Amino acid sequence: MDKWLSHNNVAKVIALIVSIILWAMVHLDSGTPVAPTPVVNTKVIPNVKIQIVGFDSDNYVLSGLETDKVRLEVRGKRTDITTNFSDYKVKLDLSNVGPGTSSQPLTHELPPGVQLVSMSPSIVKVTIEAKQTKDVAVNIITKGQPAQGLQLGTPVVAGSGIVKVTLPESELAELERVQGVVDISGISEPVKGKSVKLTAYDKQGQEMRNALIVPSSVDVDIPVSKLYKSVPLEVREVGQLPDGLVVASVESDVKGVAIYGSKEVLEGISSYSVAVDLSQFKGTNQTRYTVDLTPPEGSEKIEPSSVTVTVKVEPPGQREISGIPITLKQDNPQLAVTILDPSDKRLSLTVVGAKEIIDNLKPEDIKITADISGLGPGPHMVPLDIALPLHVSLAEGDSSRRISVEIAEKSEPAVTEPEEHQDSTPANDSEAGVPPSENAGGSGAGTNAGGGEQKQ
Repeated sequence: MDKWLSHNNVAKVIALIVSIILWAMVHLDSGTPVAPTPVVNTKVIPNVKIQIVGFDSDNYVLSGLETDKVRLEVRGKRTDITTNFSDYKVKLDLSNVGPGTSSQPLTHELPPGVQLVSMSPSIVKVTIEAKQTKDVAVNIITKGQPAQGLQLGTPVVAGSGIVKVTLPESELAELERVQGVVDISGISEPVKGKSVKLTAYDKQGQEMRNALIVPSSVDVDIPVSKLYKSVPLEVREVGQLPDGLVVASVESDVKGVAIYGSKEVLEGISSYSVAVDLSQFKGTNQTRYTVDLTPPEGSEKIEPSSVTVTVKVEPPGQREISGIPITLKQDNPQLAVTILDPSDKRLSLTVVGAKEIIDNLKPEDIKITADISGLGPGPHMVPLDIALPLHVSLAEGDSSRRISVEIAEKSEPAVTEPEEHQDSTPANDSEAGVPPSENAGGSGAGTNAGGGEQKQ
């Protein structure tokens, strides 16, 4: 042990340890801390978004902002400068700024211990516009087609159909319409209470994204119905009544029917007829027939599905109708026609029918036509074509009537000589070729137009 302690190197090590212990004891007893040397860093925070505060968005719109991002340069201890960019805020206070264009300062908020070196820009130009509101009627349009055989009705908007549209004053004048779209592709039943979102469009048909629409959507009903066409009902009489009876009236309980089907089928239908067989009449004064209606070929259904036809009959009555004008039908304008018999160019006929019908007949209700087409000059007996109203017939003696006519060629008109040659003018009209007065007068007889419902 003594030998080890006497060694020179060991003595040096022991002396160094003792020195360190003494130095530490001195400094610990003094209580004076050893201050570390601080480290300060600088950092750039790019693209910090500007936050708008205090802006009255109910009455104004921010229509222009010079920039919405700024660049920050900050400094501080490395431990204080965080990498969380949300801790760095830039604000634009517009609480006291009204309509117009102005330059406004920006403010900033930084994490604790961090200082601002620079902010670019520190002032921004803003433009503010006042909002205006206008009442606009909603326009609903449809897209697509309903199922086959259905007809689309007019969309119905719930409530008043009026909405309020708010826009900047400069844009409101460009507002054209507020519109919603309903897709009705393939629907087979009416649409009830469908909520439809509304969009504002300008005069160029572009969507106005700044528009505030209140309410922003409306409830819409879309009526649909089967495609149909209303056509008149025609009652057609077939068969014969028992002897001693005539028809007084034929009436149905409906005047028209509705036929359902495709557009192509309905375009070819203009009326619907039903037949009533008079030979089945039971002999009473009035009989009601129920006639089932069959949908026309290619159609889906017909409404009503049946009709009631009431036929009234009574014993026949007779009445003579006088002064019925005769109309001539001819195809040669070079011929003049004179009616010789009857000379007054009118005829009397005895008609048969129900009393109420024939009592109300007038001469002009009966059309008499004599067809002289193809006949040449000379006298002729021409048969008459007599058209009578429905449910009226001729008495037996008047069923075949004729008239006597004289046909002649029209003469050429006379040529008038010049006045200086008056001495050579014939002494009388016949020598000058003036046509006989009777031929001139007869050419215009019987020119009344007419047509009838029933011919005899």
